[in-house]
Formats: sequence, structure tokens, C-alpha cells
Amino acid sequence: MKFPCEKVANTILPAIRAEIAFKLSNEYGLKQMEISKILGVTQGAVSHYLTSFRGKERETVNKNPKIMEKIDEIAYMLVRGKFDEKNFCEICREIRRLSSSDI
Repeated sequence: MKFPCEKVANTILPAIRAEIAFKLSNEYGLKQMEISKILGVTQGAVSHYLTSFRGKERETVNKNPKIMEKIDEIAYMLVRGKFDEKNFCEICREIRRLSSSDI
């Protein structure tokens, strides 16, 4: 049996990280190395996020405007060095409100 947090950690959080990487690249013009430092992952991981090799559940994330709004806020805070980790918990709570069939 998998608990909801496990499903979120294994599928949705990588999708969120991929969406954040995509925003940092396309909307803020950051290079993969800059994004990797901000997210605390390797440049190769960022490349995988940007090509959808990782974070394949992005469409689940994109369907929810509240989650996308939080991702926009997180990207903005990350670029400015003012990220507050509690925002990830808010996203997870919002995702758990979705039906289990969407996850």
C-alpha cells in the first residue's frame, strides 16, 4: 500500500520541480547551471526536467490553476533568493485534494 504522500513524492513533486525549472528557463531566462544551483540538483537533472524525461506528470500539475499559481510564486521567490519551503507543503495539500484518479 502506498500512502498519498508517497505518491506525491514519487510522481508529483518531480513534476512540480520540472515546471519550476521550465519557468526559470523560459520566463526568467536562466541557464541550466543557474537553475541547478537554485534547485539544488545537477545540471543533468535540469536537462531532464526541461525535456520531460523527468517530471512526466506535469499535465496533472498544469490542470490545477491554484497549483500553477503557487509554482509561479515559488519561481519568483527562488529567483529573488526569498524562497520559503512551506510553499511546497501548500502545493502538496492542494494536490491531495485532487481525486486519487488524477494522481
